Order: sequence, then C-alpha cells, then structure tokens
Amino acid sequence: MSVKVTQIEGGKFKAESEGLEVISGRVTPEAPAEGMSPGRLMAASLGLCTGMHVVGYMNRHGIPYRGFELTVEQTNAENPRRCGALTVTISVHADLTEKQRKGLMADANKCYVGNTLRGSPAINLSLKAEP
Repeated sequence: MSVKVTQIEGGKFKAESEGLEVISGRVTPEAPAEGMSPGRLMAASLGLCTGMHVVGYMNRHGIPYRGFELTVEQTNAENPRRCGALTVTISVHADLTEKQRKGLMADANKCYVGNTLRGSPAINLSLKAEP
C-alpha cells in the first residue's frame, strides 16, 4: 500500500491512494482549514478502524443495537512535540452481556491502526532532490 502526497497550494495538501483522496491544511496560516490536520487524521484513522471492528463484532454475533458512536480524545506531549495519548470511548446502544462486552473490546483492540501505533513502527525517510 502506498499513499502519494502532493502540495496543492501553500500549506494545503492532497493525499491520494487507489483513486481516493483526502485534503489537509490551509492555503495560508490565516485561511480557514480545508481538511483535518495530519494529527486529527491520525486520531480519525484510529477511530474509523476501531469502529469498523466494533460494528463487525456486533454484526457477526447478531447483536441488535440502535446506534454506535466513538470518540477519540488526543493529548499532546512535548520534546519532541507529538501525540502523547489517544483515548477511545466507544458508545453502543445495545444490551450487552459481560461476555459480549469482553468480546467487543477484544475485537476493538484488533484494529490495524491501533496495533501499528502500539507497536512503534519504524519510520524510514529518504530524499530525492531533482533539478
């Protein structure tokens, strides 16, 4: 899997993969944001991935529910500036047994994005300078 990121204008960027795109940033610091910041996109990715696992668990086990909502709270850290913690709160409108609660949480913890963030992946940077 790869994602291509290009500058649109100023501080506004586009990320593309498999025909889909996401806009992030703003043309100038004074301009309104035209998409989530990269940090918010990271939190959104965790929430979306976790949500897919939660709903998948409910559907696979035939658990009736009247709605689903998930919130990701992000806490920043310094030196270097980064995300220090992500807290995911899952709200499912359903009557769950204790076994179902444990199963749902186990499935929620199988999220690819969450597993990646917990695993401290290697980040390799390279630079191509072309005249």
